[in-house]
Amino acid sequence: MEIIDTKEGVIEAFEKINLYLKPRVKQATREIFVSFGGHNVSRDGFLSLIAVTEGNGITYLFDVISLEDDLWDNGMREFLEIPYNEKVVFDTREVKDCLTHKHGFVYKGMFDLRIIELTQRGKVKTYQALPHEKIEKGGITKTVVSRTFLFTIDEMFTYYVKPGERDSMSYIKETINEKTWRSRKTGIEKNCKRYMFEYQKFLISVWRCFVFGDIQQDKLWWISSELYNALLHDKDVRTYDKFEINNLVPKFIVCYGTTDQPLGGVRCTKCSRMMPSSEFTDSMLRNRPTCACTNCALLASDNIKVPKAHTKAPKKKKKSKKKKVRIAGEGDSDSSSGISAAGGDSDQEEKEAES
Repeated sequence: MEIIDTKEGVIEAFEKINLYLKPRVKQATREIFVSFGGHNVSRDGFLSLIAVTEGNGITYLFDVISLEDDLWDNGMREFLEIPYNEKVVFDTREVKDCLTHKHGFVYKGMFDLRIIELTQRGKVKTYQALPHEKIEKGGITKTVVSRTFLFTIDEMFTYYVKPGERDSMSYIKETINEKTWRSRKTGIEKNCKRYMFEYQKFLISVWRCFVFGDIQQDKLWWISSELYNALLHDKDVRTYDKFEINNLVPKFIVCYGTTDQPLGGVRCTKCSRMMPSSEFTDSMLRNRPTCACTNCALLASDNIKVPKAHTKAPKKKKKSKKKKVRIAGEGDSDSSSGISAAGGDSDQEEKEAES
């Protein structure tokens, strides 16, 4: 990991990154992995570090606090603004909120693994059985892979990270306080560097589970990622409520087979998103201030049931019956060949004890 904390270092790093991103022959994708570290990253917090790993495996750790405008004016702003750079991330809604309201530009061009995983759930190998739920279709109840919820980082670890790699990556779940993210007395704190390094490993490990390169599929993933990451920063007043921050799949965000989405003409009063009228009851439509989409209505009811991982009942082993063999000269009581060696030994010990 190469630490970048000077203007010259930023310029040199982006010369290499931009060279990698240029179209080349026999390269289906130009993926590049990006993670962000800081305290309460949003319009109410701050960014401390940005890690960028290009496809050749070189990781650059940019010191946002030390560089200040030297970072944004010499490549980072352009890199994050360009919508066609394939930046692989995991749920950067908070980051987009921060960049929009604190740094004055709109972050674009991401492939969000949280959304991509949902579209591919049940189609790729996992290291544990996926959660299932029952649905009714045509009067028939079926058990299918659950797509009601987006996976958290902990769940992504469980299903998509090899068991042997989880211990080191689990460090990214540790809490680093505001002072540690901001401190530069002896350079970037060791805990912060380790957090960023392990987060990059997490992104790469999960990314390898999916196949990129199909133009139509990549387009759907890109559009869905853009829509999802725009959810939090659109409001003028940032409100951290359960209607914005939850793991339910947002309505009309994920493009499964087409980019066509139903037109929304009614605004949900809870999440402030425009929805088609089918999302609301007739009484809500007659009284618009009461309009709450089905997701928000479910959240308000506190009646959310998280599906559990699907586990198959273990098969019972059939006990093999041993045939009795009659041996000439022995009584019926000793005629079975099923007598254990331990039993034979114990009989011999009894005879020796008697003598």
